[in-house]
Amino acid sequence: MEDHRIRVLEPPEGIPASNMPVLRPLLDRLITTLGTTSVAAGVFVVLGVLQAVSGRYGIAAPTFLLCFMTPVSLYFGYVVFAGSLPMRKLSAKPFRLVSGLDGAVVAGSRVSVPLDGRWLIVRLPAPLRAQFAAQRRLWVLGPFVLLPGVIGPRRGAFRDAPVKDSAPLVAEPVTPGRMLTLQRRLLASYYLLGVGITVVAGAFALWVSFDFPDRGSLIVPNMRVLAVLCGLATIGLGITALVVARPSPEPRWTELAVVSGPASVNLFGMVTLKGRTVLPGGREVTVQAAGSDPSLAANIAATGRLWVLGEPVTGKMAKAGVPGHAVFGQVKFGRS
Repeated sequence: MEDHRIRVLEPPEGIPASNMPVLRPLLDRLITTLGTTSVAAGVFVVLGVLQAVSGRYGIAAPTFLLCFMTPVSLYFGYVVFAGSLPMRKLSAKPFRLVSGLDGAVVAGSRVSVPLDGRWLIVRLPAPLRAQFAAQRRLWVLGPFVLLPGVIGPRRGAFRDAPVKDSAPLVAEPVTPGRMLTLQRRLLASYYLLGVGITVVAGAFALWVSFDFPDRGSLIVPNMRVLAVLCGLATIGLGITALVVARPSPEPRWTELAVVSGPASVNLFGMVTLKGRTVLPGGREVTVQAAGSDPSLAANIAATGRLWVLGEPVTGKMAKAGVPGHAVFGQVKFGRS
């Protein structure tokens, strides 16, 4: 008998992209949340300017606000206006499947794909590059691309030529172990970025505690506490990065059937899902996915399948993903 199960989440072919599970609500929530964050950070930038002009708050406090909040405001504003909003407007149109891309070339993280007489250039992290090299297919809508199993569109740009010094993107299969290692290294790089941010934040907080003119203000001890917390966070993030970046053995996947409602998007833009599954021992338990990778919850909801690393245990967290795809996160099993 032919198996008609959905193997992985993909856009509906020939149907508006807005019909893809989770995509439209995710874009709406990101526009609201990131837009609000950008505006709020902008308010702190203005506050920093006012503090600098008044001269009553020293040098460190306004510098702290300007150096931290300006990039935050600009970055999240860029994500909204260059990413989420344009994609939201295009979602009334369907994605187009493009496969057999033997002419694709790569230079670092930038992949150049021949398309309609031009080159679509898009940045892909290592896990997505490995998946693309193995599958040679992607979904295109305007300048945005999606890879099978991935819910987050990535914006590219059309150019008349590929990136300079590009080399052919060799077609090669990706083993589950290699994909998992690439995913973990990418996650470790995010933790290291967090290390850099907390180090700078801690240094600024310490500077403010020494530089603030009003020595009796609560700001002085609070900044010292913040500096200590940043130091502890730096240590924790650094250790986590080292642990996550360790090479992974070839994984052993356990496939579970999941009965759930549709995935939903919470206030912070996280895709969440709750359902029930039967463990290999025959025990029926609840399962919940949320947070680390929005594509994980979306795939579980679309396919009714959950792939877990190793043996699932009741009441415990477990690493989960989609074999062969750049999808990796955590799920939690209940006790009943």
